[in-house]
Amino acid sequence: VSQLIDLSILWEKEDISFGLRRNTKEDILEPCFVALDNSKIIGYVFGHYYVTENKTSYIDIGDKCFFIDELYVHPNYRSKGIGKSLFKLIEQEVKSNVKYITLSTSTKDYKRVLKFYNEEVDMVVHDSYLIKKMDE
Repeated sequence: VSQLIDLSILWEKEDISFGLRRNTKEDILEPCFVALDNSKIIGYVFGHYYVTENKTSYIDIGDKCFFIDELYVHPNYRSKGIGKSLFKLIEQEVKSNVKYITLSTSTKDYKRVLKFYNEEVDMVVHDSYLIKKMDE
C-alpha cells in the first residue's frame, strides 16, 4: 500500500491532472492490479463496481458497470505497454460481472490520454466536459 501511495504522490507532483491529490490507504480499492519491476511497483490500476441509477444514451438504468478510478504508470516506464497490460488485467477481472467499463479523466494532456484509451484499449468517448475560466 505504501508503494501505491508513493506513486500517487509522484503523480500529484507531475501536475499532469487537474485536481489530483495523493491517495490515502482508504482510497485504494479492489480489484487492484500492479505492474512490478523486480519488487518495485511501477504502475497500478484500481476501481469500483456500480449499478447505474440514471439512463444515458447507451447505458440503461440498472446496468452493472466498473469504474476505473485510477490507472497510473511511473514516467520512466511509460510507452512500454504497461498501461495497456494493466487495463487488460482489470478488463479480464471484471468482464463477467459488468456490461461496461467506464472512467473519467481530468488530464492536462488529453490528446495523449485519448489516444491511449481510444487506440490502445478500444474505449470510445461518450461525453466531454469542457471548462473555460473567466477572469474576474
